[in-house]
Amino acid sequence: MDGVTQRLARAIRGRDRGESAAQAVLRELRQDIGAVSPAYGLMDGFDAFMNVIEHAPTLKARLFHVQQQVQGAVVATLREETGAGADDPLPLLVGGQLAWIESTVVGHITRAMTDGGRATAVSREALVLLDEIEELLSEKVLNYAVREG
Repeated sequence: MDGVTQRLARAIRGRDRGESAAQAVLRELRQDIGAVSPAYGLMDGFDAFMNVIEHAPTLKARLFHVQQQVQGAVVATLREETGAGADDPLPLLVGGQLAWIESTVVGHITRAMTDGGRATAVSREALVLLDEIEELLSEKVLNYAVREG
């Protein structure tokens, strides 16, 4: 689970010089989804896996907990990377939006795959969705935590 809960935080820590946290997250998501990565549910048989989760309340609760852990890891990483104090709300606000990006795209992929979608086609749809999400983000979010170069 650490791989899943730390994925966005790793992208932020590994961002390039001159790249913001949001740009790093968007880049990583585009790379993985463009590569039709099974890590994002882009694989045959994913619908059967999700069917098991859908009918098991404890697994659904675990999935929700994992989403909370993702956001917590992103917020903590943003605080570390920017030196923001505990009273600074920006890491929480930006981190929530970055976690929302992944959650929204994964939700789209999950629905499309459980509706019988093919991984390559769903991957392309998710890339378009990522473009639309990026257009919604403010300059403040898109330019937060730029790695000094």
